[in-house]
Amino acid sequence: MKKAIFILTLGIFSITSNAQVQINTGGGILSFSKSPDFNDANTTGSKYLSDAYQSTKVNKGTQDFQIRYNAYTDMMEYKNGKDVLELIKEKNTHFVFQDGSVYELFQYDLDGKSHNRYHKILTDKNGVKVSKFQSIKLVPGKKASSSYDSDTQPAYKVNKDVYFITYNNQTFEFDGKQKSLEKIISGKADAIKAFYKENKIKENDSDMIKLGNFLATL
Repeated sequence: MKKAIFILTLGIFSITSNAQVQINTGGGILSFSKSPDFNDANTTGSKYLSDAYQSTKVNKGTQDFQIRYNAYTDMMEYKNGKDVLELIKEKNTHFVFQDGSVYELFQYDLDGKSHNRYHKILTDKNGVKVSKFQSIKLVPGKKASSSYDSDTQPAYKVNKDVYFITYNNQTFEFDGKQKSLEKIISGKADAIKAFYKENKIKENDSDMIKLGNFLATL
């Protein structure tokens, strides 16, 4: 008990200096740093898909923490009293939220760049994962160009969801199309063609879940 109290006290002390801090839990280690202060009082919209914190299990541990996903910064935030703390990505890779949502950290190359981003898991069966990356952008405000116009405030806007398939330990962006899937999963063209003919798959969550369940049978 003394050790646990010492670690937690060290964490509270270090928060004020923006240092990286670790809390040992029954299911692992929670690593975090203090979120940078940013005044967005004049910005409309939200950086969050859901503003509420949820009881969440981190890194497949057993203890619950109050967590929410910041879709603007692609960071997980931990509520500790009045402080909002950003979890260190590389050390916090798996989240199971109270509402059943599962987020996992993915690493892959896309358009010549390396990415390290949180995805929401839609299906995870037999080594095949279907996931989506959710993000929010900041649209800058504009000054009126004439007396007939008015100023516009900066605003957070939700981007279109981007779907991914993880197959043979590689993660690929996926646009929902049959031909794209045939390139990702070679040697299964006939089965994929028959599946698409029967199901008419579109780029949405329900169809991607259906597709993931199918891919797990190949």
